[in-house]
Amino acid sequence: MKLLTKYKWLILIILITIGGLIIFQSKPETIMTLVSNKPSEESFQAPGRDWPSEKKVEDYFVEHLRMSPEEARQARERSTDGTVMLRIRETATLEGLLSNLQYYGLVRDKEAIRYALENAKDTVPGHANPIEVGENTIDTWAHYRISEDMDAWEIADILLNKPNYFGFDEYNYMFMP
Repeated sequence: MKLLTKYKWLILIILITIGGLIIFQSKPETIMTLVSNKPSEESFQAPGRDWPSEKKVEDYFVEHLRMSPEEARQARERSTDGTVMLRIRETATLEGLLSNLQYYGLVRDKEAIRYALENAKDTVPGHANPIEVGENTIDTWAHYRISEDMDAWEIADILLNKPNYFGFDEYNYMFMP
């Protein structure tokens, strides 16, 4: 009787193992879903202008565009929709872009924007030398209008689907008013 019980357990373990292998081999995305570390919902939210970050876009204007702090503040206020122009050149990298978005307070968490970029729908095929994000692409030699009032999903949609191309860049600035 004990021998029969041992075989039942052995057969059950073998069946569970085989079943697991069949499921994971037939659906590779199942493995990715199980291992994927989706950031918290809060990290996808819009940071807002008061979000504590290393620097603000106005600081970039002062340091790189040589504006006074007052001119930088006025440049942001003149924008009717509160957006700034994010310019992406051919030398940009995904890590650099994500770090800058977080550093200047445009997103709360660079891993949340990475997740949004990988999982949002990309309807615009990448042009030459795009930045690849999973199977999606962000076009270079393009600018995008974004703000601190957009959540990670909105920024991802803009970066994946709403490029405004430029052919010449005399100054190589990342942000413009």
